[in-house]
Amino acid sequence: MKKILLSSILAAGLVVSSVPSVFAASDDVPYLNDILQMQPDVTSDELLADVESIAKETGNSQEEILEQIYKELKNDANLAEDENRLSGGSGGTVPVGTSTKGNFFYTDSQTAYLNHGHVGLYYASSTIVESVPSAGVRKISTSSRLVDKGGACVKSVTTSTANRNGAANWAYSQIGQKYSYNFATNRSTGHNGAKNCSKLIWSAYKLNGNLDLDKNKGLGVYPRDVRDASGTKLVRNI
Repeated sequence: MKKILLSSILAAGLVVSSVPSVFAASDDVPYLNDILQMQPDVTSDELLADVESIAKETGNSQEEILEQIYKELKNDANLAEDENRLSGGSGGTVPVGTSTKGNFFYTDSQTAYLNHGHVGLYYASSTIVESVPSAGVRKISTSSRLVDKGGACVKSVTTSTANRNGAANWAYSQIGQKYSYNFATNRSTGHNGAKNCSKLIWSAYKLNGNLDLDKNKGLGVYPRDVRDASGTKLVRNI
């Protein structure tokens, strides 16, 4: 009798453990479809895994995390529309030009089907390190790196020369890493491995100087968050 009872308990446990999360499997998860439409190269499984991890870390509900992600994406999309009306996108027609090691540039860019913008870091006066969908983290000469005239700019980071050089050197060490389309939760992902353009610069200065180049300190750091972060200063408009 005990053996039968034990077998029944174990069998029940296996059934329960094999049932997938209702939250993860549901097609009615609040904000999920809207987020995936704005980040179509990120799968629902990837997104929900990050959301679950963040919820455990912060104590917020998964629904609250998804709502915050949606609002941040929507806000960035609204900024893109406003800035496009003001400057007009030229599609990248002028070289970014030279600057000091540790500085970064911003330009409008259609990434992941939305104009999230794009940022790249100066490794040397005429060498950029950046992460792009086609190649991941790469280096490119400033004469070859074309930007959007009228909306692009170069900015510096207010910190020591050692931190600036360290950030640029770390970014250079990431050359060859794959690109990640996940902007929505990239603050919580590891510094190493796949990363997008804003994550590259954010991690570089987070690891060198403990600087947080993110304007709103949300769940995701977007290129405009880096551009508008406190502790950055305009060098020149392009």
